[in-house]
Amino acid sequence: MQKTNIKTVAITQQKSFKPFAHKLIWESFSFLSILILFMMAQHAYAEGSKIVKWKDDKGVTHYGDKIPAQYSNTENSIINKQGITVKRNKPVTFQDEAISQAKIEQDKKDKALLSAFTNETEIDLARDRNLQLDQVTVDGLQLQKTNSQKRLLENQKYASSFTTKKKPIPADLAADVKNNQQELAKIDQQIADRKASMEVTRQRFEADKKRYIALKNYANGSGPAPGPPEPIVPAFSPPVQTAPATTNPPPAVPSTVTPVKNAGPSAKPK
Repeated sequence: MQKTNIKTVAITQQKSFKPFAHKLIWESFSFLSILILFMMAQHAYAEGSKIVKWKDDKGVTHYGDKIPAQYSNTENSIINKQGITVKRNKPVTFQDEAISQAKIEQDKKDKALLSAFTNETEIDLARDRNLQLDQVTVDGLQLQKTNSQKRLLENQKYASSFTTKKKPIPADLAADVKNNQQELAKIDQQIADRKASMEVTRQRFEADKKRYIALKNYANGSGPAPGPPEPIVPAFSPPVQTAPATTNPPPAVPSTVTPVKNAGPSAKPK
């Protein structure tokens, strides 16, 4: 009998608790709904209390709660309900976007520069490594130039032997002299271009080192914020003048001789 009473009491308590729980949930939900509605009302009031001021294409001033889409990128002002201007919006120009984009790109480069090196000496070592391959190329071109000069001198000396004997210079020998001169001019141009590239590399690493020092000083509080870096002016290598290529008449040789066709085999005199 006692067990039955306990079970009956438990069922009675459970039944009486359900309405209480439902009431508590409903009251919590109601309070949350009221809070959300209040916040939405406040936001709507704040939005509705502002006035936008703008000018159209003809310069006529307009007022409203929302600026038309076609004038969204024009100068406009936000006025509160007391008639006080709280914000001024200026149109974003192409130049402003370009400056902003350039700053973003420069910030990326600055972070990469600071993460790539720990001191200025490492920048100098990186410069030397970059210049090493170019220097090897220049040395190889210098060797080619020396060999071409030797071939040119030999052909010119051979041509002079014909001139000394008052004989016409064979056309193929005149063509060899011309080819030697063009080859030398081409090599000189390649050397000049490579040296100009090396100078640009030196300037680039020198600018990186100055930028690195300025960024470090600013981070340590010992220097001002670095401004935009100065542009690197590429080194100019003037083109090497070469004689115009021609096949008719035969290529010219030194002015002291006159090349002719069909002069027979160009065997060197003993």
